Parts: sequence; C-alpha cells; structure tokens
Amino acid sequence: MTTQAHLLSLRIVVPSLGSRYGTVECRPIINGRDILADVFDEGPAGDPWSLLGPDAPLHATATPREVRLAEAECTEGCCGALYVTIRREGQHVIWSGWRNPDEDDVDLPELRFDVNQYDVEVRRASTDRSWE
Repeated sequence: MTTQAHLLSLRIVVPSLGSRYGTVECRPIINGRDILADVFDEGPAGDPWSLLGPDAPLHATATPREVRLAEAECTEGCCGALYVTIRREGQHVIWSGWRNPDEDDVDLPELRFDVNQYDVEVRRASTDRSWE
C-alpha cells in the first residue's frame, strides 16, 4: 500500500468511424497513464452513462462499492472484465481489490486519491456532455 496520492483524470473517448469498439468509453487515466490499456485489452471501458452522474458508481462513499470499469467485447463470461472496489476513507478515495473474473491476478496496486481532487474530477466528467 502506498500513501502517495495519485492523480485521477477521466477521459471520455468517442470512437471514430470504423474503430475497434463502437462505444463511447470513460477511461480512467492515473498519473497520466491509461491503466486499462496496461491491463485489459479485451474490450472497451465502461460508458459514461453507467459510470458517471449524480449517483453513479465512480462517486466514492464510505461504503465500499465494486465497479466494473471495462468488459470484454464478447462478454464478461467469455473473456472477462476489469473490476475495482472504490471507497472513501478520511481524506482519500481508495481503489483496491482489482479483479478480472477471467484471470487469477490483476497487476494493479491499491491507489489513493486526494478526496477533493477526486471529487472535482468525477464532478467535472459527470457534467461535461460535450461528447454527446
């Protein structure tokens, strides 16, 4: 576990015509790195409608909540998905418990975000509808 606060950015990616995945994606960028690109290439990231908004899963609460960040293009049951457990703990939002039902181990560490930076970024991404 690290005590270093990471920087979260949520990038909304609108696919170009003929792209591999034809869905709009909400991609988490941690410290400038697209973590999904590093550990899950079986399918697109979750769409903004399911991950963002006033009561959406990326909003951190004291009650831990498992969130599916990406799902295989075929189906989760076939080639997996990427899940993380998100919780608010004091002045931090913690992403931990990474799992892919199709693999034994997901090579991502526990990540801590400053609660204020995290909330501002989730709110910004939730209210930015320029991708629609």
